[in-house]
Amino acid sequence: MPGSTATVVATTAHTTRALAKFIMSPSVRRRQFAQVVNKTFDDIDALAASPLAWNQKYEQIGRGRFYGRLTQLVLERLQLGRLNWFPGVLQTGAAPKNSWVFGLPIKAEGSLHVRRRPVQNGEILAATSRDDVGFAATGPTELMVVVLPNNLIRRWMQVRRGTNGMDPDLPPRHWAVSSAELALRSNALSTLLNELLDQSEVEVTTGLLTRVESRISDAILDMIPSAEIIESLHSRARVARAVLQLLHDRRDDPPSVTEICEQVDTRERTLFLSCVEAFGRPPAQLLLELRLNAVRRALVHPTPGENVTSAASHYGFTHFGRFASMYFHQFNELPSTTLAKSLGAS
Repeated sequence: MPGSTATVVATTAHTTRALAKFIMSPSVRRRQFAQVVNKTFDDIDALAASPLAWNQKYEQIGRGRFYGRLTQLVLERLQLGRLNWFPGVLQTGAAPKNSWVFGLPIKAEGSLHVRRRPVQNGEILAATSRDDVGFAATGPTELMVVVLPNNLIRRWMQVRRGTNGMDPDLPPRHWAVSSAELALRSNALSTLLNELLDQSEVEVTTGLLTRVESRISDAILDMIPSAEIIESLHSRARVARAVLQLLHDRRDDPPSVTEICEQVDTRERTLFLSCVEAFGRPPAQLLLELRLNAVRRALVHPTPGENVTSAASHYGFTHFGRFASMYFHQFNELPSTTLAKSLGAS
């Protein structure tokens, strides 16, 4: 048939373009999952080569048979890991491109050194991708390691601190807290890592990234002191009203502190002070209590088929053992007891 070849070619090209557009559409985009490394090592070079997206070298310092363990979770450009070794190591290399790396010691039997200077108690380890980490540990050590991309840090600093990022030359001693406080932050990150690894597969979704970014950023960047000027009492009252409305509206989709700051157009210290003055508690605790009250109302007045899991999930609780503990602490009874009473009364 005349012209049939041209018609077929045109139709095929049109179909190919349409198929490509369909494949790239957000609704059918391929699902992404976190990358995980969880291994033990008896060879220091194998340990050095194992972290994803890193280029580094280790040398053993100290005597004894080498032992190392690496647990690493990579969510796009965000990394969370736990690293330990025996006896000691000397590390050279830089953080992954366009990022900062932070280390929070869990335990260290020898001295720690980063960027060619000793690390004091309660001090966070920090280095950028532009220079050598210059890390040394003279004895057995266990660290929580976090890699944060520059754009995430920049946004957090703009919203929470009112500055345009972090100075790469800022001495890490400015980021020191008490040893007890640093241990709490290390344990919080370790708990988060365990929670994520407890899942058989960690699908990288926008919601997951937002939650993980928020918890990691709060554990790390919250150590940086603020130079913010506190707003007036009248302005703080306005902030408190706006925060309460936002938290009521977002009980089923709990915002991070960074999101709250953005939504009510204030900085973190003003936000904190506004809530303490108005409600006697910081914003995170207020949001938690509002969500727990919302779950309780759902259990006191259950809809057909309502159960504890569905009520808790609706208001953003994903770790049900921890939820039950917080609920009991708040109301002095388990959520299952609340529901049983309601069903018995009905």
